[in-house]
Amino acid sequence: MMKCALLINEELCNKIFSEETIDELSETVEVIGQPQPTITVDYVKDLLGEADIAVTSWGSIRFERDLLDYACNLKMVAHAAGSVKPVISEEFIRRNIPITTAAPAIGIGVADYCMGAILMGGKRLKEQMRMVDAGGWGCEESANALELFGAVVGIVGAGFVGRRLIKYLQAFEVTTIWVFDPYLSKEGASALGVEKKSLEDIFSHCDYISINAPSTKETEGMITADLLHKTKDNAVFINTARGAIVDEQALIRELKTGRFCAFIDVTEPEPPVSDHPLRNLPNVVMTPHIAGAVSKNLRRIGALALREINSFVNGKPLQYPVDLSKIDCIA
Repeated sequence: MMKCALLINEELCNKIFSEETIDELSETVEVIGQPQPTITVDYVKDLLGEADIAVTSWGSIRFERDLLDYACNLKMVAHAAGSVKPVISEEFIRRNIPITTAAPAIGIGVADYCMGAILMGGKRLKEQMRMVDAGGWGCEESANALELFGAVVGIVGAGFVGRRLIKYLQAFEVTTIWVFDPYLSKEGASALGVEKKSLEDIFSHCDYISINAPSTKETEGMITADLLHKTKDNAVFINTARGAIVDEQALIRELKTGRFCAFIDVTEPEPPVSDHPLRNLPNVVMTPHIAGAVSKNLRRIGALALREINSFVNGKPLQYPVDLSKIDCIA
């Protein structure tokens, strides 16, 4: 039986893995070590000396050369989080150790948030609540509300989140979905039932815009002041990706005009300062980076990691391996 080391601190491990999941894992592999309140380098070295499989997550120690030299038997890493970049190194990539990601599990929660923001943003949730709280009532205050019927929705990034959001939108009978993704072919877009468009097209014409691109050097500052200025009046702008993708100061300037509304789950840096302008704008719903990995969705992450380990142990293909040769263009 292969040996599996849980290189995750105790608190997070208990949130990600239910007792049932740990029991099921123990039927497949020999789980070694006991998650500690704090994961130390010495703890990781001791386990890697005999581990065939390692499970990592947020806060796990990076696999640098000095750690990998202890990992004589390491054959696979199941990363129970999204981006693997915090735990891999150039040496890890050089050794060609398979590593999987739980980004698809997280992506379900993010897509859920995006769909909710589209529905509530169209209804101008925050503005309507403020009006009602102030004693108002009446259809005249709802003149700017949008429906999905006949709307043009733009998605920036056709990864795990973007593709699930496309399915949600199609279930709501949205027929015009535009996608910007330089790695998506026209044929791929057609297979998804969407149209491939430029960023300029999306910001100039879409009623709803959802930012779901990965945070890379290539996407940093990709949503420029010029694009934001082109946003349609009365549109709904949603960012659940990363704050660094958007020119935040330009976004603030545009939102202060009241031309459109926004749901913002991420900023750069995080957390934002207590008097950050986006916190109090009447046309902005701001949330503390909760779109994906929160609450019971964390258990979905653990279940995915378990499935990947089961597949590996039984000689089956991994479902979500990370292509480390493309690490610069993925989240």
